[in-house]
Amino acid sequence: MGEGLEPAVKEFFDNFVATFSSFDGDRVATKFSLPCMAKGPGETCYVFDSRSALAEYFQSYLDEYYSQGCRECHYSNLSLHWLGSESVVASVTWHLADTSGGTVISWSESYMLTFVNGRAFAFATVDHVGE
Repeated sequence: MGEGLEPAVKEFFDNFVATFSSFDGDRVATKFSLPCMAKGPGETCYVFDSRSALAEYFQSYLDEYYSQGCRECHYSNLSLHWLGSESVVASVTWHLADTSGGTVISWSESYMLTFVNGRAFAFATVDHVGE
């Protein structure tokens, strides 16, 4: 299996936290490969085949989070389910916090990750609805 790639998975999420703090959709989009699928609540599902469309998608969320007072994020409950040696489903709980560190928004999400030259990239995400 891909257990030797666990540090790359942790690096993906640690870097995602740092990238989030920029509130820059273009920077967040670089964490994903194309095409990319994002599954939200209900029938909401987006497939992106361009970096600019993916960046716009993330920017809309980042702007919304910022307007709600979010200034930083962190994750917990990292769980991995390996799909052979090249891919993994990585699930985390996200916590978006205000300047005092208080959680404003929290949710769980899973990422389908693949590896390029030892570096993890997401190609699909699924929100955990109803948890």
